[in-house]
Amino acid sequence: MNALIILLSSLMFLMSLALFVYTKKQLSSFQQYIQSTIQTSQVTRELTALNAGSFGLGERFVKLEKQMQDMASKIDEVSSEVNSNSPYAYAIELAQKATPAESISELCNISLTEAQLLVMMHNQQAA
Repeated sequence: MNALIILLSSLMFLMSLALFVYTKKQLSSFQQYIQSTIQTSQVTRELTALNAGSFGLGERFVKLEKQMQDMASKIDEVSSEVNSNSPYAYAIELAQKATPAESISELCNISLTEAQLLVMMHNQQAA
């Protein structure tokens, strides 16, 4: 009878040990699954944040490009205004109207030599 009790106790011990090992393996695999899920969710959150950030940067780049185009057009406008308002543009107009070089020199505040050169150039174009 004692041998039967020892045998049953040994069997129960072995079954408990096997169940313990099986449970430990299951727990370990469950922990790995949870960790991979947590890492996946962290990666997903980080990717979402990066996507949102890159979208924001894209919008900023579009705004900056538009501002640069606006500035370039304003620079062109200012440049053309400066060219059209320069004393030489007005002097050329006067030379084309056959105004004397002395008058052009005084009106446009340029040297007499420059005014004579402009008159000569525009008289040649008229001829």
